[in-house]
Amino acid sequence: MMSETSMGRFCRRWFYCWLVASVSLFFVGAAFHFLIPVFAPHVPEAFENTHLFRPWSGWTSAYMAIHPLIFAVVFSAFFLGLRDRTAFPAGVRGGALYGIGVFVVGSLPVFLLVYAAMAMTTEIAVLWTVQNAMQYLIAGAAMGSVADGVHIQAAVKLPAPANRVWDLLLRKDTFLEITRGMMAYENTGSWPETLFSPDTTLTTRVRPFGIGPASRHEVRVVQVDASQQVIQTDESGGLVTTWQHTMRIESLSDQRCRYIDRIFLHAGIITPAIGLFAMVFYRYRQHRWKRLLRRSV
Repeated sequence: MMSETSMGRFCRRWFYCWLVASVSLFFVGAAFHFLIPVFAPHVPEAFENTHLFRPWSGWTSAYMAIHPLIFAVVFSAFFLGLRDRTAFPAGVRGGALYGIGVFVVGSLPVFLLVYAAMAMTTEIAVLWTVQNAMQYLIAGAAMGSVADGVHIQAAVKLPAPANRVWDLLLRKDTFLEITRGMMAYENTGSWPETLFSPDTTLTTRVRPFGIGPASRHEVRVVQVDASQQVIQTDESGGLVTTWQHTMRIESLSDQRCRYIDRIFLHAGIITPAIGLFAMVFYRYRQHRWKRLLRRSV
């Protein structure tokens, strides 16, 4: 039997998953609703056939708008039940797999029956099917990120020896250079010149893109292994409860190496948004790495 604390934790997770699933289902559906007339203007005309379709005005459009909120209640509850009681895969991958599974088992057979029973065009049937598959896939992935966090990996080959990149990686000026333009940090003058050293803790305030209010951010250096050329940090701040970052350098030749960022993050209900930002942020940092090395040749 669930304790009161466990029940409260489950209800909070359920609410978060319901909310991100509702938002995902609604906005993916809205995107298809507004984009189809742009790219296939003849399709909306087919819906004017009242012998096949109900008029869009009235309760039909209202129900279509609130359906994601209603359906997401069951969609999210079954997902969490599956996650908590079975060995179903975790994270974004598990959520996406769940969404596709619901589509294949629940929606696809219905679409095939409707297509067989109604004289609708193949184009409309395909568009409905693709829209629904995308809705469930994205909603499932969003729930997985909220329930279990997000794992991100980005790698880039750099035109420099591994030892040189390692020496640069440790430095404050390198860190500020590769993040400039996408993240602004306060009080950097008090930071040590060798930014990453064992047991160092940096407390700062950050502003994405240098705009808006700054939020507190703490970086704790967990590991600096010069022999393996690995740095690990444990970070948190603002709405982000977990941000674990591993930086690794692998030598490819005397003049080339591979630089890898691995991140695990969790930020509650905004994990999907923070995860998307992090994917762009670390790709941007790696682009800046290439630029930095070209300029210093």
